[in-house]
Amino acid sequence: MQNRRELTAAFRRLFRKNANQQEKELLARWFSRLDLSEGEIFRNKVEEQELEKKIERNLHDHFFSEPASNNIFRIPSWLPATAAAVLIVIAGSLWLMPARELSNEVVFEEAVTATGERKIVTLADGSKITLSNSSRIKFPTVFADSLREIFLEGEAFFEIAHDKSKPFRVKTGKLNIQVLGTSFNVRHYNTDKNIDIVVATGKVGVYTKSSKTTWMLTPGHLLSINQLTGKTEEHIVNPNDYTSWQKGELIFKDETIENICMRLERWYGVSITIKNPALKRKRINLKQKNENLHTVLKMLALVGSFEYEIKDKTVKVW
Repeated sequence: MQNRRELTAAFRRLFRKNANQQEKELLARWFSRLDLSEGEIFRNKVEEQELEKKIERNLHDHFFSEPASNNIFRIPSWLPATAAAVLIVIAGSLWLMPARELSNEVVFEEAVTATGERKIVTLADGSKITLSNSSRIKFPTVFADSLREIFLEGEAFFEIAHDKSKPFRVKTGKLNIQVLGTSFNVRHYNTDKNIDIVVATGKVGVYTKSSKTTWMLTPGHLLSINQLTGKTEEHIVNPNDYTSWQKGELIFKDETIENICMRLERWYGVSITIKNPALKRKRINLKQKNENLHTVLKMLALVGSFEYEIKDKTVKVW
């Protein structure tokens, strides 16, 4: 801890209760090596005593988890008095610092899924996110005071804990999706033609930075946004058709074979090449649950009137 940045980071961890005992002692020993003379810390003894009493009432609960009598912050006995005074002053400045300054360094976590993998993530507020295959979410370990905000790449189903004072926002691409407490599905893969938002319960607001339009979606509403043109379409749907993937079930209704194959690629971890361009645009209906790739392709080929070949992780369709 030889520079200001490292020292500041250590104090922030200490203040947020993230420092372990070894880090606390290391920080204290750093102060013990300082050669400071009296008079450079406080202007007089009265000022020193008043500030020390004020700081001692608050430091213990924030810095050390072990109980202490009378809630007094105990300076280690081996720490010299002058260095201990410096510790109190700097720690006190952190305590008195505005909350906005203390929260500048937001700590984020990530959850990632591979092809064919699903994962459930529970956030700090109790909200639950089911992450579909080949997806990623980025979220803060502790939400801000006025907003809960996470970032999504891929597909996820959200079950949001209600908090009227703290809206929940999902940022995906150029879209902002905001709710208070509801459940909804978002599918946004860069390789897909559209971004799809389907509401299961509650109300969802969707808006973009480039548009003044806000879409308010209620249960059973699908908003589909073309990623190239920005054109939007709204439809009334059965939300179960878009959320059944959580149970290992895929439902395709009036879906192009091209879109179906892209979903199968992520679902089974394969690469599918469609040789016939006209076949890509053909629309079919299909429902499958926990079937292997060969069985799904066999059903697709029967309904879509095409041939296919599987070789390792490569599929050819014509």
